[in-house]
Amino acid sequence: MNAYLHIPFCTSICSYCDFTSFAGQENKISRYVDALCVEITSSDLKGPLQTIYFGGGTPSLLPPEKLQTILEALRQKAGFSFDIEISMEANPETVDEQRLRSYRALGVNRLSFGAQAFQTEILKKMGRGHDWTIVEKAFNDARLAGFTNINLDLMFGLAGQSLSQFQESVQKVQELNPEHISLYALQVEEGTPLAKQVEEGLELPDEDQVADEYAWAQKSLTTQGYEQYEVSNFSKPGFACRHNWNIWRGEDYWGFGLSAVGTVGDVRHGHGDDLMVYINQASQGRKGLLEKEVLSQSVRAWERIMLQFRTQEGVLESELESYVRSQGGSSYKERFNRFEKEGFISLSQGRYRVTSKGYFVLNGILETLMV
Repeated sequence: MNAYLHIPFCTSICSYCDFTSFAGQENKISRYVDALCVEITSSDLKGPLQTIYFGGGTPSLLPPEKLQTILEALRQKAGFSFDIEISMEANPETVDEQRLRSYRALGVNRLSFGAQAFQTEILKKMGRGHDWTIVEKAFNDARLAGFTNINLDLMFGLAGQSLSQFQESVQKVQELNPEHISLYALQVEEGTPLAKQVEEGLELPDEDQVADEYAWAQKSLTTQGYEQYEVSNFSKPGFACRHNWNIWRGEDYWGFGLSAVGTVGDVRHGHGDDLMVYINQASQGRKGLLEKEVLSQSVRAWERIMLQFRTQEGVLESELESYVRSQGGSSYKERFNRFEKEGFISLSQGRYRVTSKGYFVLNGILETLMV
């Protein structure tokens, strides 16, 4: 079993962010943690937990004693496996060595820093609250605190960032030598400040530049010893994020907290995004705060195939054939043969895998299977 916990507090909101998060609401952290623990205690969670992931928002705004309270609630409810992975997302400007030492002492053994870009002017446009000197300090503080599994997030396709500037960002990350690098394309989500800026004329890089940035990063990171094990994720051998891997492989996971989603068996559960409604309902131990949906075998099979195609493991040919047949669709083989000839996918040892080149057209490959 795996658990995701959403911590929705931030010091400021980035222009591109469409996750549920609130700036200037840190005075509600204590009440939120109390509600979160009631939800954990009153849930049907069963362990032992293999992974725990604190996402947000900015989980590193949690005082160490509040993190301890949450972890203890999870431990009492479900128990931890002996080799549990506990990941925490962190904004560089919110931590120092002492805070990181406290997190590490509580069992957090994987950190994920949102670095995003090297250039200060690009970071300011994004609404980020740090510059690269702060990223370097946070990273070095994490090393001093005992962390040996650190991820750095980078983004590409950013407004005002040239290909050479993106390359500089990648090189600066490589100099820090983290165990893991996540690389995300900028997405313009409806209702975000970025969407409004684009409507008002903000220019983003064209598709060719975005593709060039991604392809260059793939080659550069591979040369530096990183394995691309998923569309957006690169790691040194043995340092892939276990939490994400487990979910991509179809394992059960619980979602706790505002807007969190989880899937256990054939039931998907989720939460609303109103902070005070969540605090009030969860504090009363009301299981009714969960929104539940029973998933059909077809939906689960499709989701499993879609997620596996994003990873280096790929999909069993027999599983793909069974899914398409169950949907009453025509054969996909002719189109897949074309993809294979064009170098977008490979078929070996009974598995279809998307190639590095194929990740550019992954959506098109998946659309082929939507019968």
